[in-house]
Amino acid sequence: MKAIILARVSSKEQEDNNSIPSQTRRLLEYAEKYSLEVIDTYQLVESSTKTNRKKFSELITRIKESPEKIALVTDTIDRLQRGFRESVMLDELRSQNRIELHFMRENLIICETSNSSELLRWDMGVMFAKSYVTQLSDNVKRSTEQKRKNGEWSGKAPFGYNNIDLENSKKWIIPDTTNSHIVVSMYQWYATSSYSMKEIRQKLINEYELNLAISQIDRILKNKFYFGVMHIKGNDYPHVYDPIISKTLFEEVQNVKAGHNKKVFKYAGLPFHYRGLIRCGDCGCSITPEYQKGHDYYHCTQYKGKHGAKWMREEELTKQLKKAFQAIQIAPEDYDAVKAILKTSHDDKIKYKSQNIAHLQAELSKIQNRLDRLHEVYLDGDIDKESYKAKAEEYKSIRDSLKNKLNAVDGADDKFYKMIEYFIEIGQKAPSLLESSEMEERRLLINLVLQNLTLHGEQLRWEYKKPFDILYQTAQSQNWLGMRDSNPR
Repeated sequence: MKAIILARVSSKEQEDNNSIPSQTRRLLEYAEKYSLEVIDTYQLVESSTKTNRKKFSELITRIKESPEKIALVTDTIDRLQRGFRESVMLDELRSQNRIELHFMRENLIICETSNSSELLRWDMGVMFAKSYVTQLSDNVKRSTEQKRKNGEWSGKAPFGYNNIDLENSKKWIIPDTTNSHIVVSMYQWYATSSYSMKEIRQKLINEYELNLAISQIDRILKNKFYFGVMHIKGNDYPHVYDPIISKTLFEEVQNVKAGHNKKVFKYAGLPFHYRGLIRCGDCGCSITPEYQKGHDYYHCTQYKGKHGAKWMREEELTKQLKKAFQAIQIAPEDYDAVKAILKTSHDDKIKYKSQNIAHLQAELSKIQNRLDRLHEVYLDGDIDKESYKAKAEEYKSIRDSLKNKLNAVDGADDKFYKMIEYFIEIGQKAPSLLESSEMEERRLLINLVLQNLTLHGEQLRWEYKKPFDILYQTAQSQNWLGMRDSNPR
């Protein structure tokens, strides 16, 4: 009888373990023993539980098209199938006397004349194989769910982290020294509202020689893993690894993303200084830029209905914005007073930060001690498993919250010093900064100082962000010394 040998493994790892050659050798010896003429050998690397078994389907098609009966020789029943889906098709071929199934290890041959006992052995073999797969799947699901509850990540860590092996063979994840810094930079840039993802991509190329696709940048900027949360199949699980950013910074970025996704600008790909920064004071629609006759013009999109909106040249908008920065310029005679105020604020900030960090670290140490004691009590048998798990989850949640607060303190510290730096520089030479800045820096400067920019006819209006609103108020009153008793923090 003509015979086809089937050797199968479920994964690439099993293939690397020399399993297929071993199966093939045994099956060839079996075929020779029973005088079967082997016309082909199928060596498959595919799961028997998949709905679409491409190679297996090709094998069955070949048997159906064969003019002679074929003996299909395989190592065990579960090498051929692990479910009853294929049984109907194979049994039909068997009843038509077009196939014989040889299961070497079970010492079982299924053919047209097989009795009910032999067919039952086949069905039982399939049932046990299916049961094993189901049990294995359940074990994997339970293990995966337990890892999630323990705050452990399965698989490759996101960009910015490294997968490592600890001495006890346990898998762990740590921040990558370089890439974690890049992730922080990306979040900080985007949180300013001054950079699109395309502009961030270019900054990564210029500053880090890193070429990421915009889709990769988008995934990074919405991945909760960076502040301590695993998002899996619609559910959030706090993880046990060191966060890279604070939850506050993550939420700031999501708010900016939500704002950018409201409208798609017709000319969004062109380089305009004030693209996306101004809205119409009459209808609330975006003020969109357009290049006409050698000049950049801005006008209302009038999506909500035409209302006679005027077109303004970019140079005119720049003139009006220059007035906004002139209004917060510090007079030379007041500069020493401003420095004194900032020094007082700086001293207060250092004192506040050190007190806050000391408090958070003490609380973190206290919670960790409680976790350690709880584990000892559980090992001693003084607390049941359910109570232990519930209390451990509570302590871990508090611990993760404290870690996020510590990160937030450091993040706030970075923002504070950056604000002080800009505060002094802008206060000294605000108007010239606007005119001399490149497009990227100009947009950053406007977003740092101004908010709610609206165009009413040909008049641009704005509000000052904190603390520049204080600069404006005091610059108008020329009463810097009156601020010395205030608490800028």
